[in-house]
Amino acid sequence: MRHLRHALLLCAIAFGVAAHCVLAGENSRNMSAREVFALLPDTIFENTVEGLSEGEKQRLLADGQEEFWQLAEETQDSLLFSALPFHDSAVALRLFHETDENFCLAATGTIGGPLCTLELWRMDNAGRMVPVDGPPEPDIRDFLQAGQVLPRDIQPSTILCLDFDGLKAQPLFWSSSGLVDLPVAREVRYQWNGSAFEKRISTKAAP
Repeated sequence: MRHLRHALLLCAIAFGVAAHCVLAGENSRNMSAREVFALLPDTIFENTVEGLSEGEKQRLLADGQEEFWQLAEETQDSLLFSALPFHDSAVALRLFHETDENFCLAATGTIGGPLCTLELWRMDNAGRMVPVDGPPEPDIRDFLQAGQVLPRDIQPSTILCLDFDGLKAQPLFWSSSGLVDLPVAREVRYQWNGSAFEKRISTKAAP
């Protein structure tokens, strides 16, 4: 339940996404998250234990629930699907809009697990959803204090996850036995400003 409450909070405040997309047609700026989700492939669910077939996806949209997923939150620009029966993970969709143009951003992402997955999409002029790249992942040094040196047996990497008003970069530290929990001094976020993502580095709050 703790993971679900966190996911609901993310949904209520806003999910992060990335990538330009031009939606075809005069009313494209008015497309809802539900309408966009109906056009997306179900590949984001391949990164979950439960999975989701196309038929299950249609039932989920129509009824708000199917065997392994429940529609937990919905707004014009966002959807949150909670995994059943334990609500210990979630999948989110978020739309962001260009401030001055008929542009939309679309992303789906997993929430609640030790690793996140993010997919970024745009609609081309033919009405097809196509994947796009997000911003470059930050250097691991962005997370570390000046002069901090990692142990020799640690291999660092970073991934991008959905966040409140953009994306949050998550540092990962790998050893020969798997993931290692190492403290970092800074947080790296990409905040959507209505036309682009701005990289912001801040001191991490004390636990």
